[in-house]
Amino acid sequence: MKLSQIWPIIERVARDGGAIRVGAADLHDEHASVFAEWIDSGHHATMHYLAKNRDARLNPSSRFPWAKSAVVILVPYASERPNAPDGALSHAVARYALGDDYHGVLDGMLRRIEEALPEGIKTWRYVDTGPLSDRALAAQAGLGWIGKNGMLIDSEIGSYVFIGTLLTSLENDIRSATVADRCGACTRCIDACPTNAILPNRTIVSENCISYATIEHRGELPDRVAGHLEGNAFGCDICQEACPWNEHPADSHPAFVAREEYRATPLTDLLRFQQSDFSRLFRNSAVKRAKLAGMVRNVSVLTSGHDKTIIRS
Repeated sequence: MKLSQIWPIIERVARDGGAIRVGAADLHDEHASVFAEWIDSGHHATMHYLAKNRDARLNPSSRFPWAKSAVVILVPYASERPNAPDGALSHAVARYALGDDYHGVLDGMLRRIEEALPEGIKTWRYVDTGPLSDRALAAQAGLGWIGKNGMLIDSEIGSYVFIGTLLTSLENDIRSATVADRCGACTRCIDACPTNAILPNRTIVSENCISYATIEHRGELPDRVAGHLEGNAFGCDICQEACPWNEHPADSHPAFVAREEYRATPLTDLLRFQQSDFSRLFRNSAVKRAKLAGMVRNVSVLTSGHDKTIIRS
């Protein structure tokens, strides 16, 4: 069966669930060689699982011999921080983590698409959890271009979006025009990054990235990052904030609207948290990825004076 035969159903279900863009792509990753070079350079830092998935990234059919297409959805998240007192937790958490954990929300949306498909069609759901590049597939589906900061950018809604991918055994006969790179000569994201983490080939030096350091890195923060957190305790939006394509973002999906608890909680409260406090406040939240020890470490750096910009409005 061809994808176009049931595309109206797929698109309707996706949009009913909150997707703002829906596209289809083949599985060949046009950016796989860049990824391989990035791994070879060691810029994935301690994220060794990325290197383990290298072969599948270069040749998806080795893991998914039945897959012929990918349905890709974009779901917007909160682009504006809520009004909050100085020092509130909501000022120190990346926008994508201000609401519910996107993994579960988008997985549910992809599951509903699966359930709407005819019997006999094989599928596999991915929400930033597998060996494929969601951004590369989204770009190949005509949903945007990969910007200089490595983010997928749509000229109308910017880059404050989550990407969900559904692999299918349906033949892809939907050909979307490639979206032209519209970054041009702009270097705002590169210039704005306080740790020089953005490379010319549109990839990131993870060991220099505030987002990597505050979420994935275990142990003491390296000085090259600790002194330039710019008020971030979990993740970072600096390169997106600098991007001119984010001046008119889409309205957030309801699940990702900033939680009132984050607005009402002083950042320094985390220094006194026990595991039960952490689990309660960050239930169903992407912040859990950093673990209690990581968040206490990050807040300690911010409040110690090592980072000179603890509070951002």
